[in-house]
Amino acid sequence: MDLGLREKSSTVLLYLGSKRLLRFVSVRPEWADIRVTENCNSRCTTCNAWRNKSTNELTTDEIKDAIHQLKGVGVNNVVFIGGEPLLRSDIGALVKEASLLGFENIIVVTNGLLLKDRAKELFRNGVTHITVSVDGVGATDDKIRGVPGSYDRAVKGIETVQSLKKDMGVNVAVTIVTTMLLNQNVEEIAKLVELARSLDAHWIFNLLDPNLDIFKGIPFSTLLVNSEQKIDATIDYLKKTCEESPQLIPSCDHMLEFARSYLKRPKRYDFHCVHGYRMVYLGSHGEVYLGCYAMPPVGNIRKDKLQDIVGSKQHRKVAEKMYMRKCPGCTNRYEFNIAMKHLIPHQLHCVKKNPRRKST
Repeated sequence: MDLGLREKSSTVLLYLGSKRLLRFVSVRPEWADIRVTENCNSRCTTCNAWRNKSTNELTTDEIKDAIHQLKGVGVNNVVFIGGEPLLRSDIGALVKEASLLGFENIIVVTNGLLLKDRAKELFRNGVTHITVSVDGVGATDDKIRGVPGSYDRAVKGIETVQSLKKDMGVNVAVTIVTTMLLNQNVEEIAKLVELARSLDAHWIFNLLDPNLDIFKGIPFSTLLVNSEQKIDATIDYLKKTCEESPQLIPSCDHMLEFARSYLKRPKRYDFHCVHGYRMVYLGSHGEVYLGCYAMPPVGNIRKDKLQDIVGSKQHRKVAEKMYMRKCPGCTNRYEFNIAMKHLIPHQLHCVKKNPRRKST
């Protein structure tokens, strides 16, 4: 069967939600996250990654080999995450390796503290997207990030990126990602959106989730918004802005309404998770996760080959378990699952109106 037809057929089968049909679904990851380091130069109140010094992480050659293996099993989009990826002196070389192999999307997720100094290196080596985390305006961001001057440095980094884009003639999308609707920033969401507009950037959001490893142990009670009125006002504002400026906020009603529900009553999601079929994650010490950091790793690239894991009976078993919600459940990359749950209206309305919105 033609690859494109097989993938479309798999999408339809996943949408139908029947366990009996899962054996016909293609197990072929399209996206990969590579956590190139656990170390971070921020001190965020929303994350514990920075508290421990990580050693013996994957070397340059090991990550390059992993990138080749990912390409070999069909992955076409790679995201370099941390910790803080720009702490690695070889991040440019890693981006270049992915570029030389022809990955469609090569994304670096950064807190922006080092972006001003390293943006040109990323451009020269073929990065396609730079995602900068900004959690508030001015002092609010500095407090959440735990480093004085974080906000100014992140904004300066974005400004440098935009200037270099023009000077170097490159097309790189810059997205501000904010951990949405914390007690500390809920009243600044509109300002953050307008900041993105002023910087000619896109704005998206993430959701805190106790089942994701980087959020374990943080004081959720002090971070979550306890006012449904503020949640409604913010989601309503985002829906209106998204409708008026779809290029500014690449989201849609389905995703925003899920966020509204989750933020009011954080609970287990009510949709099938397709991550096991579409994604693979690599830990900074070589751990192989089949679509979810909330599930145990199934191998390690320091001793296992991805070609022996991806598409195996073990892979299919894990993917089916996640799909049938026999896992901790999390909001990581929830937009992929929301798009699948609302597949037909999402394709007919959301994606058609704004191709930047997540499509399955």
